Amino acid sequence: MSDRQDIMGCYFRSWRDIATGDPDNKVSMRDLPAEVDIAFVFPDGNEPPRYWEALHSQIIPALHARKTKIVRTIAIDELIKPGASANDIFTRFFTSTPGLDGLDIDIEHTLNEAQRKQAEAVSRELRTLLGQERLFVFDTTENGDVALIRALAPQLNYILFQAYGQTPARVQGHYDRMFKDFLPPSRFMVGFSFYEERGTRWGDVRDPLESSTAHAYAAWTPTQGPKAGIFSYAVDRDGVKEGDDTLQPTNFAWTKHLKAAMAPRRRRAWQTVLRNWLARVLRIAPSR
Repeated sequence: MSDRQDIMGCYFRSWRDIATGDPDNKVSMRDLPAEVDIAFVFPDGNEPPRYWEALHSQIIPALHARKTKIVRTIAIDELIKPGASANDIFTRFFTSTPGLDGLDIDIEHTLNEAQRKQAEAVSRELRTLLGQERLFVFDTTENGDVALIRALAPQLNYILFQAYGQTPARVQGHYDRMFKDFLPPSRFMVGFSFYEERGTRWGDVRDPLESSTAHAYAAWTPTQGPKAGIFSYAVDRDGVKEGDDTLQPTNFAWTKHLKAAMAPRRRRAWQTVLRNWLARVLRIAPSR
């Protein structure tokens, strides 16, 4: 997966899975289409035991059959608690659910020096426990702790950047400021959000799809070279219009379309980078 330029990642809100037994829920993570390369388990901590049993016995096998990797998300807070240990985190959040393919650490704020030192040490131990064959991912925002991410970059498979409500131009600016001197774009993924019921109206998934922010992210190539791919938050809300707060089933049409939209870019991305580089060298305008 490391050389891919069309990776589709999707965060599924665990509390909205029908496996919880909540009769209001309409969608199951097990129904994610084959277009999804990495499915992120995103719990709120209130999921009943029946959900975790279904995740292990039904959801993970179904997704593995489609060649989808399953990664669990945890907050950076778990790594900076007093006395936090990699062994305990690994046991509670990884080995407790057989079949997982990796861990994702969510960090959306800066840390103080002591917290950063502890988070780095625990993260390095988690990388060792995971081994090189499993995925170790950080997801962040423009407010994330760049110093920590920089220190850990060699240990991480991907950095996911939450760019909800933004534009490719702003994402390029964030990448240039935060990551360009230590993280190749081939390990960088940009994310948009579907509309959560009674949630923020980010404007990422407004119709028509072809002119949406989500589509723009799929089509965007950083000036430094091809990115690894894109990801969505709240994929269980795929296709729901902003302002519609009803829980409803989905056929994941947006996810399928956006995956396909990255395919032409995969073929053309390096051609675009090379053409623009030659244009600068030869001092001519790049072709459009």
